[in-house]
Amino acid sequence: DEFTDAMSKNEGAPLDILDLCSSWISHLPPTNDESIIKYGKVVGIGMNKLELEANEQLTEHYAQDLNKSPSLSQFKDNSFDIICNVVSVDYLTQPKPIFEEMYRVLKPGGIALMSFSNRCFASKAIGMWLEADDIGRMTIVASYFHYSAPWKDIRALDIKRRVQQSKSAMPGFGEILKNPQLGLAWLNTAAVAVASNVGDPMFVVRGTK
Repeated sequence: DEFTDAMSKNEGAPLDILDLCSSWISHLPPTNDESIIKYGKVVGIGMNKLELEANEQLTEHYAQDLNKSPSLSQFKDNSFDIICNVVSVDYLTQPKPIFEEMYRVLKPGGIALMSFSNRCFASKAIGMWLEADDIGRMTIVASYFHYSAPWKDIRALDIKRRVQQSKSAMPGFGEILKNPQLGLAWLNTAAVAVASNVGDPMFVVRGTK
């Protein structure tokens, strides 16, 4: 939805993307002949040069440790429509200068999307991240936006897709005795919903320039 909205605001022009803490894959919506989402340049910054070279979605890449060098001086002001960081914001040790730079290189009206779950490499994550719950982590990331630049419309979103359990009532005992298939069908439907809703949560904190 965020990418579709950005395409609409861009009046159909391809989106320029910056993928921070990138690796062998960028988790961007796929594009094809029927998709309304189109990409211009897709730039990745990550720590492993070989992994970045293997990422087929990137048009260019830079091997850079943002914790040691948070500057994005290789990019001009107002260069990107969207900046994303997928499940790595918890490893940033210098978030303020990084978020300042993100703001600088985003085009006016551009968005930054920081996505994360409740899983991480404990040896790499910052201390307060490990001590926080889901609400606390969303607050941490929102504070990165708030204290770094005049970001607008800072929002925390729960993006885990959940399957709604069927609202049909469970068949009564008498109905099941008469037709066991009714009970089996209801159990199967309920099991699918439960299985789909089990797993890691997924959150995004978004800021707009």
